[in-house]
Amino acid sequence: MSTRQGPPPRPARGHARSFLNTIQHRLRERIFAASFYHHTLRAKTRDKLSAQPADPWRGDAARANALFQGRYRFAGSEVQLFNRPPWVAEAPSLEWQLEAAAFAWLRDFRSEGGEAARGAARELVATFIETFGEWHPAIWRADVLGRRLMAWASHADYLLAGAEHVFRRGFLVSFERQARHLLRAVSLAPEGGGRIAALCGVMLADAALGGLGRRARGATADLEAELREQILPDGCHVSRNPSEHMRALRDLVWLRHGLGAAHAPVPLALHGTIERMAAMLTFLRHGDGALALFHGSTEEDRAIVAETLALATPTRERTAPRVVGPSPDVAQYAGYERLVAGHTLALMDTGAPPPDPFAELGHAGTLALELSVGRDRMIVNCGHRAGENWRIASRATAAHTTMVVGDANSTEVTAAGLGLRPTVIVRRQEDEGNVWIDADHDGYLRRFGLKHRRRVYLSAAGDTFRGEDALEGTAPDGTPFVVRFHLHPDVQVSLLADGALLRLANGEGWRFRAGGAAIGLEESIYLGQIGELRRAEQIVLSGTVPPEGLAVKWAFGRIEMAN
Repeated sequence: MSTRQGPPPRPARGHARSFLNTIQHRLRERIFAASFYHHTLRAKTRDKLSAQPADPWRGDAARANALFQGRYRFAGSEVQLFNRPPWVAEAPSLEWQLEAAAFAWLRDFRSEGGEAARGAARELVATFIETFGEWHPAIWRADVLGRRLMAWASHADYLLAGAEHVFRRGFLVSFERQARHLLRAVSLAPEGGGRIAALCGVMLADAALGGLGRRARGATADLEAELREQILPDGCHVSRNPSEHMRALRDLVWLRHGLGAAHAPVPLALHGTIERMAAMLTFLRHGDGALALFHGSTEEDRAIVAETLALATPTRERTAPRVVGPSPDVAQYAGYERLVAGHTLALMDTGAPPPDPFAELGHAGTLALELSVGRDRMIVNCGHRAGENWRIASRATAAHTTMVVGDANSTEVTAAGLGLRPTVIVRRQEDEGNVWIDADHDGYLRRFGLKHRRRVYLSAAGDTFRGEDALEGTAPDGTPFVVRFHLHPDVQVSLLADGALLRLANGEGWRFRAGGAAIGLEESIYLGQIGELRRAEQIVLSGTVPPEGLAVKWAFGRIEMAN
């Protein structure tokens, strides 16, 4: 048996630093907004880029056709505009506006081929320059700008081929001005993946323009420092968010590929970091090929997940360092356990929520579970949804497959992030294919005098998954508890006297039994995809905590189903 504390705590960046950053940010924004500022972004007269980076990611011709028709779908929302660019629309959300302004969709037009698609792409770029050619607090935000420069640099050859002089000059001047601004603003990029994206943009723009000066040459060291800060030893992004992890990985793969295509030096540290992150992305996938729902992630498109892994793990150059990724089933620093047997896979959050300043989307889901059988998800967490009405609710402990005490969160959830994090102790044992996890956390200790201990077991055949949720300590009289098992929307469930009967999408049957609590069935929601809300159900085990503490036992077992 291996015993360990959850991932070693990452020191939060101090409030004093945060306050100083806020003051600095506001002062710089006042300068950027001044009428004279744009004239300080001098650009050389040029006919082409000095080098041509490349975009490694596959485009979608069908999406290009939708954009051509004025159907702009970004961040899960669609706005229909006839013969008008998205820059004139009232954006349904900030996320929609920022995704449009990042220009990743240029690869879609390129994949569609043909001069009509090229002309449409040029028109969207030209109208963007007319609308947002000067500094804008959101559109020129450092992370958005970094990703836009990566897209413009990588598709400049496509946009400029056969272009008229007016477009060519306007594009190249705007590109260089934005790059010079990013050099000044990169330190103001949002913490986390946004900082990585901004630095990737600086490095690709520097390669494309043949050098932006001494400040740009320091971007490699800055990126390496961010990777040391943000990427844990086992390869997981410090946010512990699978979607954020994949976004950062894709930016780094794009940077590596783009620099190589531009015949620019590729930092050696990039190879090892990408290798570790790719191993962790594999760790965080379910049997359907999409991602688990922890700490603000969504499933993501399984084809994009597969593409990311394919390009992140090419044949290594001999100069690339060999780096050992996480073991197949334990990610100690990330704080996740993976149980696999037969066609059954379980993922368990055994780490403290992410530290500030990376906890903006952090969830209070300590010891939460997800379970899939083959390509079918059975037990899930609710996922994450942006917006004032959903942001707090989807991050609450009740939105996860775990125990809730006193209708409280195991970690305080705030609009800005998270409060005091619990300490987690994890023990793992394996024997002839059977796997046991025994973990506890003290998130309810200060308020209720209780520790939550969760033991789970997966049989070697993968046909039995059982567990026990215990509360150890002495709670105030009448303290309620609930153990929630959120079910995927495709799972059909019917309540029985001593449990429930579940049918998966493929027709496979599972029987649920429990003891030590009342069994019920309640409505749930599933937020597995951006912009999508699906009705679902959840099994709930509820009661009040007796003076001596309690233990609730439960089990899922595969059964034969009658046709």
